[in-house]
Amino acid sequence: MGEITWGTAAATLAVPFVFLLPGWALLSLLLPSESFHGEQRPDVASRLILAVGITLSLVPIGLFLLYLAGLKVGPVAVLGTLGASAAVVLWKDGPRVARAWRREDSWRQRLARLDVPQLTLAALAVLILGVRLWVVRGINIGFWGDSYHHTVITQLFLDNGGLFQSWEPYVPLKSFAYHYGFHANTAFFQWATGWLTGNPTTRAVVLVGQVLNTYAVLALYPLGVRLSGGNRWAGVVAVLVAGLLTPSPMDYVNWGRYTQLAGQAILPVAIWLTMEAMETRRWDPRRLALAILPLAGLAVTHYRVLVLYLAFLVPYIPTLFWARRKEQSLPALGLRLASLGLLAMALSVPWMWNLWLGFYSRIVRGYVQQTVSAAWVSEYNALGSADQFAPYALIVLALAAALWALWRRQQMALVALWAGVAFLLTNPHIIGLPGTGLITNFALALALYIPVALLVGNLVGSGLAWMAARFRGGGLAAAGAVLLVAVCALPTQASRLDRNYQLVTPADEVAMSWIRQNTPPEARFLANGFLAYNNSVLVGSDAGWWIPFLTGRDNTVPPMLYNTEASIVPGYRDEVKELVLELQGRKLGDPETVGFLREQGITHVYAGEKGGPLLDAAELDASPFYCLLYHDGQVRIWSVRPENGGECPKF
Repeated sequence: MGEITWGTAAATLAVPFVFLLPGWALLSLLLPSESFHGEQRPDVASRLILAVGITLSLVPIGLFLLYLAGLKVGPVAVLGTLGASAAVVLWKDGPRVARAWRREDSWRQRLARLDVPQLTLAALAVLILGVRLWVVRGINIGFWGDSYHHTVITQLFLDNGGLFQSWEPYVPLKSFAYHYGFHANTAFFQWATGWLTGNPTTRAVVLVGQVLNTYAVLALYPLGVRLSGGNRWAGVVAVLVAGLLTPSPMDYVNWGRYTQLAGQAILPVAIWLTMEAMETRRWDPRRLALAILPLAGLAVTHYRVLVLYLAFLVPYIPTLFWARRKEQSLPALGLRLASLGLLAMALSVPWMWNLWLGFYSRIVRGYVQQTVSAAWVSEYNALGSADQFAPYALIVLALAAALWALWRRQQMALVALWAGVAFLLTNPHIIGLPGTGLITNFALALALYIPVALLVGNLVGSGLAWMAARFRGGGLAAAGAVLLVAVCALPTQASRLDRNYQLVTPADEVAMSWIRQNTPPEARFLANGFLAYNNSVLVGSDAGWWIPFLTGRDNTVPPMLYNTEASIVPGYRDEVKELVLELQGRKLGDPETVGFLREQGITHVYAGEKGGPLLDAAELDASPFYCLLYHDGQVRIWSVRPENGGECPKF
């Protein structure tokens, strides 16, 4: 199954420095601990978690601004940034930490000051990260289809020193309009650690994906504490539920949907900082500046998750205005909100304009104007079984928790309203509006753990807080209960890796090495694939999809984003689709089909361990027009005999 390697260990140790320091430095500069002046002060754990979310937002926005300025990024610049961030943290927070450690307290006094919920959270964080790294030991390449273009984009960031337009040498595309926060942060991590860990980009994508899988759970802690009125146990239980008791987000490792995961990691932080900027009693430009950054970062990290943020504002803003109607000027609150939105837009609008000029604007218009096939929308937006994403018992408990929060008039009740608004935005046809399909029910279900964890965390956390306050040793008992449940849940989480989603197996990795060593650079491979998304885009079905990235050779199945980006080759999208349509009704052993492959410049055929609908290995083995060059289990590589015949080469 593989072992934890030096590269994984070194990368894990580097994670806090890479993703914590820049955000911590900015937080120390703009919102130091002493600046709260009676406002609800976040605890140490919340500040650290918020700092990571700020980093995840700062990196893609910073790279975009550098791209506009024509500047490149590399290891030296990134390590310099981390060094400067560490200096700021030591300057601003170092003296306060040193004073706390120098206090001449007895060991009993120090023990009494221990924050049991935060210590419990730290233990949970270790368990959650540990199980996520454990399941990917020996996994060098991400699973399913999305991992391919995420890896290619990350490598292009590294090759180009930041944002880019040309996708060469992997595919003939000349535009880039995809949300890129995950790729920017993975490249940032590679610039900072690649020289130390030796991890290739493929492995870095997997590791950073699992780090974000952990952080997306931890990010619920500060929001859970805030919405519950300051109950830290509510945040702890929310992390427990999302991290170890629900299938999602753990299952993201199978799907490779790291971009949405990155967006959902930033989302709670964006909401928390928005609430902080809006709810402070006096105008504070520092809080506003901090709220702007994750909102702009979310806008370029995942477009659909940004809609989830807007869905939260729908119930939040009216309730805020109503609650503050006698204490604060409503126009002043409106000005804060407008300033937040406009300044965040100013940071991200150049990228959004680039997005709108591309193919994505046609996609949006298709759904809004309802020109997309109704059958396609119905299939693409189908509701699955909710227990694939959260157990029914937890969903029922969350519904009870929502009613309890409404009865207690807690701010946590906003979460239930938020979920309802998000569902209507995903299914606007329910209220007679267009746009169904822009945000799919599947994408929404992938975020189901957020409201479930927050609501259950509030209800159960209230019970734990009551126990901790009423009984001597109640806090330790609460911590023990949480950690006992966590440990019992570890085996289930550890079994969630599903190798049915693995396109590139170890046998395929060996074959890719053989291709690099034994085929000419100009070789072009026919790879297995099929038409997906209502026959609109070609996707791969086995490791042959990865051939351009892993070997430097060309193939017939580009990354699926070829369908939404501009191509260097006129009519490229149609050519890709037509080749597959041409082959679907043919036998590859027929002379006419072989002639067609030669016309397309195809010199080799690859059949991976996972297989697919396009290639029949037995047919190719039996055909005189192909030479079997490589055979290892289910993995086969053939060459297409040239038109003038000739003997098959021996290897």
